[in-house]
Amino acid sequence: MHADKIRVLLVDDQPIVVEGIRRMLAEHDDIAFDSVTDSSVVVEIARSLRPDVILQDLVMPGVDGLDLLATYRRTAGLAEIPVIMLSSREEGATKAEAFSRGADDYLVKMPESVELLARIRMQAERRRIAAEQRMAKRRLEESHKEIAHLNARLEADNQGLESSLQRDRKRLDAITGLGPELNRIKDFDRLIDRILTEARRTCDAEAGAVFTIDDDTLQCRHIQNEALAGRAGQVFTQLIERPRTLGTVAGTTALTGKAFRIDDAYDIPPELGVEFDRGRDHDAGYRTRALLSLPLANIDGEIRGVLQLANPGGESSGRTFTAEDQRVVEHVAALAAVAIERTTMTKALVMRMIAMAEVRDPTETGAHVQRVSGYSKVLYEAWASRRGMAEADYEASLDRLATAALLHDVGKVGIPDAILKKPGRLDDREYAVMQRHTVIGARLFQGMRTDFDDIARDVALHHHERWDGAGYPGPIEIDADLGEAVEPVRRGLAGEEIPIFARIVGLADVFDALSSRRAYKEAWSEDQVTETLRAESGGHFDPELVEIALANLDRLRAVRDRWGG
Repeated sequence: MHADKIRVLLVDDQPIVVEGIRRMLAEHDDIAFDSVTDSSVVVEIARSLRPDVILQDLVMPGVDGLDLLATYRRTAGLAEIPVIMLSSREEGATKAEAFSRGADDYLVKMPESVELLARIRMQAERRRIAAEQRMAKRRLEESHKEIAHLNARLEADNQGLESSLQRDRKRLDAITGLGPELNRIKDFDRLIDRILTEARRTCDAEAGAVFTIDDDTLQCRHIQNEALAGRAGQVFTQLIERPRTLGTVAGTTALTGKAFRIDDAYDIPPELGVEFDRGRDHDAGYRTRALLSLPLANIDGEIRGVLQLANPGGESSGRTFTAEDQRVVEHVAALAAVAIERTTMTKALVMRMIAMAEVRDPTETGAHVQRVSGYSKVLYEAWASRRGMAEADYEASLDRLATAALLHDVGKVGIPDAILKKPGRLDDREYAVMQRHTVIGARLFQGMRTDFDDIARDVALHHHERWDGAGYPGPIEIDADLGEAVEPVRRGLAGEEIPIFARIVGLADVFDALSSRRAYKEAWSEDQVTETLRAESGGHFDPELVEIALANLDRLRAVRDRWGG
């Protein structure tokens, strides 16, 4: 049957009726006619033929036509087919019953050909329209679902875009504020640690390291790893040295200035011509996957170090660094290189001053002052934390203290060798001369009005004071003529008269002297050192600082391991 023909199924047990209706419809090309006289098979045949209209006899042998009508309405595939009831009864009650049972039309047989054809075409058209409406409704529902799906995707995309914009704004804000902040940091180690922290933060890197260049060697004292920070036994402060040669990722970056963005550090494409040194991972029990290696170059293009970041999102996240991540970190690296150049110059000047003191007094080595500086930072951070100071409030002072602690004994450059290097005990006059190194050191920072010079002056002048007042030099005008040194000062400042930074450096200095090997003694055990601190609490040392030192022995050990002791 052609798709545009109306298929009609007549259900009637009277052959004469079947033949009469067949003839009525046969002359119309848009009608396809089928009939069934056996009521027991009518449902099966109707489901097979799927007619457009059913003509149903009201009364049939063994079955009521209205019961068949009800069956159609319960049967899938037939429920929506229009049914025209055919009957010899004209009573209104019969018609009403037929319509109440689901009939779509009612004709008294035999109807006129014109009327029958009109009713069939009308019901077929109604069915077509209803089918189209159902189809349109389904399509509309599907469209609504698709629109809802698209809206959800659009909303997700918008949220993702907004999140990306917020992240980019935060990145931009962080980078914008980073330059001035880095330029305020004078302590080289704090600067490198801050650079590493900010670089990791911009791309959510779990781990990172900064290598600095010393002739043909790459040195690394600055490693951060959030995954390992809490694991027992993990130390990230010991010096790592690597040759600055081609072949390794860090070495190639340091020599050529080439940046590397690698998806898996253990499976680097051969064409890159580099390998990742897994030794640090092996020792720490870690797995570096995604790796970003960038040069730290100054404005003249000279490479001063290498910044490496690893594992954005974590060791097992599966994430890799994107080109956008690299661009952002490159901005951080550019700012960092400028700050490193400036701080390196400052550090070089400081270390020259320390080297001058070291020439005069072999006990004042670079490693010693670095340890004293490191111990002082630990003590001050804990002291400030006890007072609820915000990090931003004490960071600037912490930075100045770190540098001032390096220079605590710089005044020894003014003490004669005969006294500095005397192997035996100093007499009173010699000891009085030795005490003058505190004033000489303080005078180096006199006349300056910066916060750093104030702290450095206090540290140099008062780091040999004692909590019980038996230290030196006491309340003194550093510009005054001190006259000839004859008798040592035996009464100094006491308690909180001593500036806090001087109290901190004084304890750190003694802690290192006791903990380190010197030409005239072996290093004391940690138990001996801590017992001495306890015994001198309230005597030599501020009791609160002793308590802080004992509570932070693990951090003090890390400083000692970092610089040797």
